[in-house]
Amino acid sequence: MALKAMSAFAMITMIGLGVQVEARTPCQEYLRLRNAATEAWKQAMRAPPSERCGALHHASLAAEATLKYADNNRESCDISAQLLNQVEGSHREAVQARDNACAGRPLRPYPADIIQR
Repeated sequence: MALKAMSAFAMITMIGLGVQVEARTPCQEYLRLRNAATEAWKQAMRAPPSERCGALHHASLAAEATLKYADNNRESCDISAQLLNQVEGSHREAVQARDNACAGRPLRPYPADIIQR
C-alpha cells in the first residue's frame, strides 16, 4: 500500500515538473540570451584596453538582443515591468561603457568624492 502511495506521489510530482518545464520552454531563449550577454560582458571586462572597444561592442549587441527578446515576449515569458527595467538598464550600461571605451574615456564616470578640484 505504501509503495502504491509513493508511486502515485512520484507520478504527480513528475507531471507537475513536466508542466513547469513546458511552461518555461518559450523563455529558455531569454535565459540563453541573458547568459550570453553576461558572458560577453565578463569577457569585455577581461579584455586588454586595446581590444576593449570591440569586446564592449559585442557585449552591447548581446544586451540589445536580450532586451528585444524580453520586450517582444513579455506576456508569454511573464516578464515583469521591474525585470524589463533591469534588462533595459543593463543594455544602457553596456552601450555607455562601449561608447566610453571607444572614445578613450573611463568606462564609468568617477564618483564625485574621487574627483579632486
